[in-house]
Amino acid sequence: MSRILIAALGALLLAQQPQQPPQQPPPQQPQPPVFRAKTSQVRVDVTVIDRKGEPVTNLTKDDFEVLEDGERQSIATLKLIEANGVAPDGDMSLAIRSHAHAEAEAARDDVRVFVIFWDEYHIGQMIPAIRAREALTQFVQTAFGATDLVAIVDQLTPTDSIRFTRDRRDLADQVHQLKGRQGVYLPPRSAMEEAQLSRGSSVEIVRSQVSASALEATISYLGSIKEGRKSILLVSQTIGRVGISQQDTVTWLDNAIRAANANNTTIYSLDPRGLDMNLRPSDILLSLATQTGGKQFANNYPAASLREIVKNASAFYLLGYSSAKNPSDGKFHKIAVHVKRPGVEVKARTGYFAPSLAEMDAAAKKASENAAPPEISKALERITETPHVATTGDLWAGAQPGADGHPTITAVWTRRGSEGAAQSSWLRASTDDGHVYFDGPFDDRISFIAVPGALHLRHQLIEADGSRSDRQESTLDVPDFASKPVALTTPMLLRARTPLELRTLLAAKDPLPYAGRQFDRTDRVLVRFAATGAGAADATVTAHLLSRTGTALSTLPLKSTPSGYELDLPLGSIAHGEYVISFEASHGADQAKQLLPFRVN
Repeated sequence: MSRILIAALGALLLAQQPQQPPQQPPPQQPQPPVFRAKTSQVRVDVTVIDRKGEPVTNLTKDDFEVLEDGERQSIATLKLIEANGVAPDGDMSLAIRSHAHAEAEAARDDVRVFVIFWDEYHIGQMIPAIRAREALTQFVQTAFGATDLVAIVDQLTPTDSIRFTRDRRDLADQVHQLKGRQGVYLPPRSAMEEAQLSRGSSVEIVRSQVSASALEATISYLGSIKEGRKSILLVSQTIGRVGISQQDTVTWLDNAIRAANANNTTIYSLDPRGLDMNLRPSDILLSLATQTGGKQFANNYPAASLREIVKNASAFYLLGYSSAKNPSDGKFHKIAVHVKRPGVEVKARTGYFAPSLAEMDAAAKKASENAAPPEISKALERITETPHVATTGDLWAGAQPGADGHPTITAVWTRRGSEGAAQSSWLRASTDDGHVYFDGPFDDRISFIAVPGALHLRHQLIEADGSRSDRQESTLDVPDFASKPVALTTPMLLRARTPLELRTLLAAKDPLPYAGRQFDRTDRVLVRFAATGAGAADATVTAHLLSRTGTALSTLPLKSTPSGYELDLPLGSIAHGEYVISFEASHGADQAKQLLPFRVN
């Protein structure tokens, strides 16, 4: 299951004929964030630097000249954006809680977005990798502001597993784990790399294609989450030959530059070999940088130079004009931005791609097809919109049939750490008509009787002085176990972090459920549930692992137990990201379903 998207890429590579370059799965259809079809408005982000390397922030519309395909354009709007990464006073929401939270933060004009792309296929194992890690460690620890979003990826990172953070220590830890694997093929990291080995002498071409495709996918992903400027630091000695002929490489380079410009993404490149009179910096990396408004770094002490990447993103102009060209002609249009003031350097993308009406319709249709079903989006709300109380602990509530036929509700509170933890917690459970089924304190677990339907839960912490804090509200849909021919109890989740914890859970008659839904890949997860109703004995019960968009990734094996079913899920084989497990029971026309969302960190 690990690296599912990349494994699929490997399968495509093997399917190609030897005389043809393997086809990469196309990156996401570039959105037209820099082009507004209804108003024919083109937006360009422009950085202007003085002789001292400092941003120039006092320019007006009259200071700029814009040419599109050689024709002068009339500037309609000009706005200076200053984003220095400084957190507003009293802002306590800086920590990134989820994938959705990161995307919401990235969309803000005053938040800078950076991706460090580590091309391990084209970085030497020893001195180049050591030098690059040293430079990046200093870079991530000292260059970024409190509100900056930074992600570290490599060519085997699926776009839905790109994880932005503001935690500098976490970034430094990630840098420490990076490796250079130029010319190193064993052991393979994935099924795709095992497939590469069968290509023999063309394995390096395949590796170049994987790096190239991953870079394009990263560019497209950045374009989908933010309209404003984004920056990629590409750490690589060279991409290499992307295809059988040199023309294949030229074609890819042209497409990559256009994609970066279309998605308003500036590429900077870092050659980790440093200065060497016997080595020539890569022309491919130089072109990627200079033609997207970036710069190539190749020196023996790059850490200080890399700070220029952040400085260039600290102040820039949003320049808008009404294009005289057809806004839906499906062509690439060159842009040249000049500043009349002497002694300044101008950095801006070199053009934009204007999608045709047919392409925009196709992109909209594809986006609609890839949208998550409402039930999946609703299930993921718990882990993508984490309330403030989740910094202290997690609440879980589940339903199962009671002895008298009425549903029995079990609520569990799982603390996160002991520092500053509350003495206890308070739960209020009520229905739409205001009937209260439970209203009182509890420590770790409480059970009570309720009725089928929507049960509204209000949870609060009880501090040492008796006050309540951190209110959290949620709703549990309680099944009608008595009347339904087949129903499923709420899946109960158990977590084991060590072999000893696993043995303890397996030996316990009534283990305490785990309320959290975020896990490390070293965790072992057990899920227990039961099928109930007259048709339960003959029902077909299955479990499927779904992506965050609802795509079925794998069928999960279920084990029958005296009390129902158990799923044993080691997380080491699952890539970082958000997932949903769909538990389903069917008996003829009667069906029941329960969804369990979780995230692998």
